[in-house]
Amino acid sequence: MEAGCISFQQVPGVSALYLDYLYQFSCLSSFYQHDPYAPASFASAAKEVELDEKRRAQLVEVLTEQNKIYGGDERCRENIERLRQPGGVAVVTGQQVGLFGGPAYSVYKAITTIRLAAKLTEEGISAVPVFWMATYDHDFAEVNHTTLLDSSSEFLELRAETKIPKDMQVGEAVFGPGIRSLREKLCRMWPPETRAEAEDLLAGYDEGATYAEAFGKLFQQLFAGQGLVVLDPRDARLQRMARPVYERALDEADELVPAMQQRSLDIGHAGYHAQVEIKDNSTFLFGTLNGARRPVHRKAGKFSFGGKGERPKEKFLQELAESPEQFSPGALLRPVVQDWLLPTVAYVGGPAEIAYFAQSSLLYDRLLGRMPVLVPRTSLTLVEPKVARVLAKYNLSVCDAFVPFTRLQNCIAEQRLPKRLQSRLERTDGKIDKLLADTLTAVGALDPTLAGAVETSRRKMQYQFSKIRGKVARAQAEKTGIVDRHTAMLHNSLFPSRGLQERQVNFLSFVSRYGLSLIPQLLERDDLLRRDHIVVSL
Repeated sequence: MEAGCISFQQVPGVSALYLDYLYQFSCLSSFYQHDPYAPASFASAAKEVELDEKRRAQLVEVLTEQNKIYGGDERCRENIERLRQPGGVAVVTGQQVGLFGGPAYSVYKAITTIRLAAKLTEEGISAVPVFWMATYDHDFAEVNHTTLLDSSSEFLELRAETKIPKDMQVGEAVFGPGIRSLREKLCRMWPPETRAEAEDLLAGYDEGATYAEAFGKLFQQLFAGQGLVVLDPRDARLQRMARPVYERALDEADELVPAMQQRSLDIGHAGYHAQVEIKDNSTFLFGTLNGARRPVHRKAGKFSFGGKGERPKEKFLQELAESPEQFSPGALLRPVVQDWLLPTVAYVGGPAEIAYFAQSSLLYDRLLGRMPVLVPRTSLTLVEPKVARVLAKYNLSVCDAFVPFTRLQNCIAEQRLPKRLQSRLERTDGKIDKLLADTLTAVGALDPTLAGAVETSRRKMQYQFSKIRGKVARAQAEKTGIVDRHTAMLHNSLFPSRGLQERQVNFLSFVSRYGLSLIPQLLERDDLLRRDHIVVSL
């Protein structure tokens, strides 16, 4: 495997906050406790972890039972036992339980987590990789479909037609008989000689299985031998363990909400965008009523959710104490609950999650008193051989494909023009540019106030000539159709739906062609924990 790195400053659509987090952390140090690229950060965070023997024992009990169901192997069981020991810490990541694993970045999160845990262990910090499945999330529309890239660089869209009640927790959703047809379509992407591997890998996706069970089994299969521990937070024992955090979030809501609103303002004043709007009646908690997950609201010292009547704080706290499993944290409180339950030294997250933590860090300070190191997940674009050949044919880089379809199409089309015509267009373009530059100089010497008007005219004329070049190129391209095919191949493979491959394409697209050995090959990379976007040639 060959690779190169691209600065995220060259990747379209990356937020200013994430760029500063990667390359200018000092700009954000007031919102985060640890610099992820400072060597001392992990040792400092490990010293702050507090998880007593009783809570460790409860955690190990839950993880042992869950991972047995998911098919965790001996390496997984050994890692779970390491969490029982004082000083054992977790490197955690998480994601919604998307159909067949969801977008590729879910796998890259796990890869980063495994690699970082191994690195910390080598350095004397006993770290275990843990994948937190976001099973009590209720946005079913985000998990019931996935997009694969077939061997022809065409998209295969798969969507489960599961019917669930509105606002139901996605981990509880059960697959109907239609899942078998989807599984068969996906298995057909594997060559006949390796189709048995696909059937074993996807066996968890069957009628009657929940999204949580199927996802957990898939990830234990993908990462067999790597020691990944999978966690479903909906377990009632974990919810009871989280009760102190829930109680404090409710009890202190009158102080926490204004403080969090001010934090959002501070983020805005610093030139960034806060991820979550915090309303005056917020509590950072959800309650489940008749299977639907609804936000808990507060008003004048009383609390309610899901249309259930308002209750005084004391009565609501009593209800929480009696049935903590009815409650779950919202987006900002979730990581705090996660790191109350787990001895987390580091959390591996994507750009949006890193931004969430800028707000959540205040809740960490008030409710937990510590915060893990936030490590940006590994970001990858995988370049298949046929794609690499097309890039080379037109002397293009992967970055050159990070543009709108028509712009890439014009770039390729121009290179397929007859050499004489291509040279003539380039000479004409150069002459126009020189003529306008000379005119700008002469006019500026005569009257500097006219220079701006001439410069505007120059840009317009150059734009119009570039349009002519594009039309000529497309006219030539239409005669063969090869430009459209090559443009579609590059765009679908490298910049699908005008986004990074990892955000749009399911990782199983590549497993189907390169086998399960692809994951250990990626894990062995020396550049895996770099802060840049990594391009890997397969």
